[in-house]
Amino acid sequence: MDENKYIQDIICGLGLAINDKNNCEIIINYPIKFNKKSMQYEMNSEYKIFIQPIGSFLADFLNTDFNKYEDFLYFFSKYSLSLIDYNKMLKLFKESNCEQKKFEDFITDLLNKNKNLFNKLQNQTDIILDYCYLNPNKIANNYKAIERLYVLRRISPNLTLLNENKAAYYSVNLFSSYPGESEKQIYEFLSQKNSKITEFDLILPYNISAILYKSICSILKQDVYLKVCKNCKKYFISTNKATNYCSNIAPGETKKTCKEIGRKNVFENSKNEDPIIFSYYQVYNRKAMMKSRYPDIQKYIEDFEKYSKIGKNKLAKYKNNKISAEEFQKWIKKNS
Repeated sequence: MDENKYIQDIICGLGLAINDKNNCEIIINYPIKFNKKSMQYEMNSEYKIFIQPIGSFLADFLNTDFNKYEDFLYFFSKYSLSLIDYNKMLKLFKESNCEQKKFEDFITDLLNKNKNLFNKLQNQTDIILDYCYLNPNKIANNYKAIERLYVLRRISPNLTLLNENKAAYYSVNLFSSYPGESEKQIYEFLSQKNSKITEFDLILPYNISAILYKSICSILKQDVYLKVCKNCKKYFISTNKATNYCSNIAPGETKKTCKEIGRKNVFENSKNEDPIIFSYYQVYNRKAMMKSRYPDIQKYIEDFEKYSKIGKNKLAKYKNNKISAEEFQKWIKKNS
């Protein structure tokens, strides 16, 4: 069975395809990991497919410091087939293994050859996003973001990223991961709980410039939103305009995400900015402490539970202007 010629086209071409209809990117790669015992890098012989919101490649690209080996290595590990073709991968990983020094020399050489191009594309992307999306001037502000892009293309011929960017179109069925070769193997694959086939109409960009351009167009059409995380200050993609924090592990944390840290900061700020809310939580914390300190005294348990249950409703009404500040403050004082 021909395991979809389209798959091989994508793998041997770029490793990334765009599903415009569902605003997503389909990434195909061969996972690479370092084996500490053998001191070699190993490449999984079975490709993996994962899906992310369209524009995620753009955010990752902008967040990468191409002057740092570690940053580039992380980017390469995720988008390896966007940087080199499949045949080069096979040549590098003979029998699925590659010596540590050989692999690291390869990454260093690849970075040195492409660093100037990547930095140039980053700078041009910043200019385009600034003009069209983040800080449009007074004249441009009266027009749609995508219209600003078309204007910028006409007035800035030096922005090579806005030149014609070619892509191929495919209608394809994708397996969620490598299904095997024989009829029996493929049916066994489909019998597994998490295995599935999805039909896609795909756009396959020919190069990184085409990926970036297509991503920019999607963002300017507001199919997705490019945001700067208020905690880590890095770009991320969201389908919700109001989202301000990304889902990556927060700087200085091992498990908590920026979203979790951000929510806590907003919560703390809201208490500190409003003296009545601050007073509410002072009483709340004191009653919670008494309940914790004296778990055998029923009075403290009931007192906390009553304050917590009624207070939650009172707090929500106060925040939504359904009760006055005086009324809420009077209730807090009465139940303190």
